[in-house]
Amino acid sequence: MSSNTLAGPGYTLVLPPGFTVVESMPPLGVYRVLPPGSTPFDRQAQVQIRSVQPFELAQLLQNIYAFENPMVMQSNAAGLGIMSVTGMLPVRQEQFPQGKGHIREFEGVTMMGFPVRVMEVVIEGTQASVEMLVMMNLFRWNEFAAPCLSLIAQLTLTGSAPSTAQVQAVVDEQRADQVELQMVTPGEQPVPLTALPTNVQGTVIVNIGTVVKTGDINGTGIAIGSHTVSKVETQEGTHG
Repeated sequence: MSSNTLAGPGYTLVLPPGFTVVESMPPLGVYRVLPPGSTPFDRQAQVQIRSVQPFELAQLLQNIYAFENPMVMQSNAAGLGIMSVTGMLPVRQEQFPQGKGHIREFEGVTMMGFPVRVMEVVIEGTQASVEMLVMMNLFRWNEFAAPCLSLIAQLTLTGSAPSTAQVQAVVDEQRADQVELQMVTPGEQPVPLTALPTNVQGTVIVNIGTVVKTGDINGTGIAIGSHTVSKVETQEGTHG
């Protein structure tokens, strides 16, 4: 097995160039990786992957669906080094190429003081399940979203065919405040992964007109279409 392949009970994942593995427990299928541009010191973005054993799947899903409970929310956030949660979205279910996906998204502020988006994704395959946690600095999501989300697209679960999915950004002219990122597989319906803000605390992260012209956000293609996912409405956003 090549050095850039992560493997655990029930899955394999080929890491794209530039990713750094900062924690690994292969027998448990637990890895934490950093995309290009993120370092172990600042953790501007990271992805955690772990195998989920059949006996723990129901409890994990219960935790995701109970996230509106402040105790559950703060416990999960603290485990990621997040001091406060500033907003969240309801759980969504999507049909991934690898199996049934459960997606929970929330935003918060880390101990380093920057705002982050967290996506918790549990993919339930026919023979195996995996949990992936994607966390990225919202001020730099245009740099990190494509490589981090590509790990979800490229995950291969035991019992499912190797994924041929790619990540694509979708611009909706009615929603200039956000960009949706989708997983696209030839011949299949696109799977909406997340929607990220074009403006964070008054800073323009992505100019819609510019990205439509360039046709790219750090490796994604750009499509024009309708968004199906809302971005997280943070408390700061509702006050401003």
